[in-house]
Amino acid sequence: EVAAAEAEARRLARGTELAAAAEPVPADGPVARLVLRLPTGDRLQRSFKADVALSEVYDWVHHCRPRPEPVEFELWTNFPAKGLTDRSASLQDLGLYPSAALILKAVDK
Repeated sequence: EVAAAEAEARRLARGTELAAAAEPVPADGPVARLVLRLPTGDRLQRSFKADVALSEVYDWVHHCRPRPEPVEFELWTNFPAKGLTDRSASLQDLGLYPSAALILKAVDK
C-alpha cells in the first residue's frame, strides 16, 4: 500500500508539471486541440503540436486525470469510433488535427 501511495504521488507530481507547461499556439506551427471525456463524465482538454506522437497524449492523460483508474486504458475517437493504439503516429497522421473529441476506455484484462 505504501508503494501504491508513492506511485500515486509521483503520478500527481508529473501531472502538475505537465499541466503547468505552456500549451503550443498556432504561431508555433499546426496545433491539435483535444477534448477528452473520462469514464466519470469529466472532461480534460489540451492543445498539442500536431506533429507530436500519440504517446505524448497518453502520457498527459495518465498523469493529468484526477484518478488513476482505470489503470489500463485506450484512447478512442468518438466518431467514427476507433481505438488509437499506434502511439508512435503523429496527431496529424491520426486525423486528430485541428481538433478531436476523444474517449478514455478501460482495457479489460
